[in-house]
Amino acid sequence: MKKTFIFTLLTILTLGLFRPVTALAEEQKLPSDTDRDKIGQKIQDYVKEHEKTTAGMATAVFDKDGTIYQGNFGYMDKEKGIKADDDSVFEWGSVTKLTVWVSVMQLWEQGKINLEEDIRTYLPKGFLRNLRYDKPITMLDLMNHQAGFDETTFYMRSDKSIEEILQKQQPIQSFEPGTVTAYSNYGTGLAALIVERLSGQRFVDYAHEHIFQPLGMDKTAILPDLSDNSYVQKKRQEAKGYDIQGKVLSEDSDIVVYPIGAATGTLKDLQKFAQALLARKTLFERPETWSTLYSPSLTYPGTDTARNAHGFWANEYGTTVLGHGGNTLGFSSRMILDLEHGIGYIVMTNQSTEQNYNFQMPELVFGPRKTASKETQEQFRPGYYRTLRNFNQGPLAIFKMVYGFANNWQKPSGDQRLLNNFWTIYQSQGKPHIALGVADYEKISDFDFYKDFIVLGSGGLGIIYALGLLLISLILGAYRLIFRKKQDQPDHVWKVWNILTAVGVLAFPINLFLMFVEQDSGDFSEIAQWRYIFFAGLGLFLAGCAVYPLFSKARKDLGKGRRFLTVLTSLSALAIVANILYWSLYQWWVM
Repeated sequence: MKKTFIFTLLTILTLGLFRPVTALAEEQKLPSDTDRDKIGQKIQDYVKEHEKTTAGMATAVFDKDGTIYQGNFGYMDKEKGIKADDDSVFEWGSVTKLTVWVSVMQLWEQGKINLEEDIRTYLPKGFLRNLRYDKPITMLDLMNHQAGFDETTFYMRSDKSIEEILQKQQPIQSFEPGTVTAYSNYGTGLAALIVERLSGQRFVDYAHEHIFQPLGMDKTAILPDLSDNSYVQKKRQEAKGYDIQGKVLSEDSDIVVYPIGAATGTLKDLQKFAQALLARKTLFERPETWSTLYSPSLTYPGTDTARNAHGFWANEYGTTVLGHGGNTLGFSSRMILDLEHGIGYIVMTNQSTEQNYNFQMPELVFGPRKTASKETQEQFRPGYYRTLRNFNQGPLAIFKMVYGFANNWQKPSGDQRLLNNFWTIYQSQGKPHIALGVADYEKISDFDFYKDFIVLGSGGLGIIYALGLLLISLILGAYRLIFRKKQDQPDHVWKVWNILTAVGVLAFPINLFLMFVEQDSGDFSEIAQWRYIFFAGLGLFLAGCAVYPLFSKARKDLGKGRRFLTVLTSLSALAIVANILYWSLYQWWVM
């Protein structure tokens, strides 16, 4: 009896002494299996490896109770020697979108919005004019970026309201809602507009009252001019934006539909937001709302792997994390939340599309990123893949030639996106599709890829011919004028037709060039209906010029040389008409 008692006592003491020690040891480790007290040194070592291309950077690793590590590195203005510190402000970019989705869920908690209701219920009557499918768009579709919208270009400089901008610049709906994932700034803008209409507040006022102020975020602004926070507005003037090589950028971003990406503030403020999300506090009143927010609203096709949780993108590191990244013209940032282990990570840089700190350094905290399974990789077929986050239809489709939205993928290991991210393959409309991160990619045939260049190339040949025709005409005219040479039997009608047709052909690249210049500058204010009305009129004019010789009596009196030139002139006009039709540049009414 005594032996039994002693044995039992020893067992209890063993469990009491050693199990907590084990549990404590586990709690001291991050998901990457790195000790908490060593993550700071690992981050510092990593930064040192990349300091040659680093501008400014601030980062923090934390749990719901406090900060595990926080550090500032580099310069907000390298030329003036202004270092990054606790008072520096960075642009959030698309991390701002999380304020929209939190706002939506707050209204959902209050019973003011149904996530599965047709969003037209909450918008002005007839607001969306470019819808092509009967299936309604829901708020969940907007959260999952599955509304079917093409890419949009509303980064225009304007003082108009969110509603006015969204009303004016509406993308085409190329896909049925719920079928294709294509990251959509426009969709998030619509959600922000719905928040405004249901709350009766401007989004900036709603965000401050219901998110920033309750969390004590007094050094965060969200308006494009940062006028809603004087501190941020002043501090932002001290910072410059740089490229990924650390070279200064001359232009600043100008995001007019501000809820999609204009928030700016300190690292400490963003951490307050992230910790509230991690600790599930303050922002919502009911636990059920938190559970709904973090439950998967979208999975990768053919799997139960989370892809999106009500606006929070899921990523596969050593563990599944939720969050959002963001880029502006000169800044990039990222927020990552590991809900399972209660660990958060944020990084803010003054470098556009920065990758090292936004995507690779988190591996120090969460473990290596996962890619597709072996079975999925075996299904991969090499060829051209085009992102469906694109200008798929309409008059803006020609912009995909600028962006280079098609990728020639020969093997998964040959591209960093496929190598370092989770993805799956699925079939849709008889074509393989790759579900990768925030957008799906569609496999296209070689012919589909090259026909864009063939059509554009034919227009280029027509332009070269028209330019040569005008130059030769000018040179010959000057020669005859100087040396008083007379032309035998001049045909003024034929000459005028040739010159007018050539001028019409050259008007095409001039108008197109001006559009590309505006796109490259980030100012889409001039990419308006009148430019596409001009294309429509130009197409009709050149079509008339192309067929004119068929109905002209003068053609019978032309020699072989002039007949040959007539054919070339007509073909050059037809090449431009073909481009206007192929790229839908005549469809001004969908702008």
